[in-house]
Amino acid sequence: MKRLCFLSPDVAHARKVVADLKSDGIADKHIYVIARTGTQLEDLPDGGPDSDDFLPAFERGVALGGATGAFLGLLAIAFPPTGIVIGGGAVVLIGAMGASVGGLLTGMAGAGYHSSRLAAFEQQIEQGQVLVMVDVPKDRLAHVNQLIKRQDPEVEIEGIEPPPPILP
Repeated sequence: MKRLCFLSPDVAHARKVVADLKSDGIADKHIYVIARTGTQLEDLPDGGPDSDDFLPAFERGVALGGATGAFLGLLAIAFPPTGIVIGGGAVVLIGAMGASVGGLLTGMAGAGYHSSRLAAFEQQIEQGQVLVMVDVPKDRLAHVNQLIKRQDPEVEIEGIEPPPPILP
């Protein structure tokens, strides 16, 4: 899958493109629309997983928390508390606990911020344009590009990798 991103000049244009995508067989769960706060999107799909920074923050938290936990576990082996024997399993356990706590806390914090992946589109969205994203199988990229350009031949379509699903 490849995520195609493009800016529509307004909600009416975005609605036409989304209708074309749906009539071509693309499911609602693969179409995302992000607009300026207060814009009435009514029947258009929401921003989906890219509307906030949860996933990138979660990934950073897991990595940092896991590394910190493993480091603390190694410190506990090197300088064991009096009367306690600590083995390699403790390093793994403390590392896993650090990764869990780090991922949870940073993910929750990241959910409160706009997506860093969409920073390139923020200015245009604030000016009233509408960001439309669609996940497309790689073998249908050319067809969907033509479908989008049918509404506006001047539109610039960018491709980004979609975030991995939280649950497989």
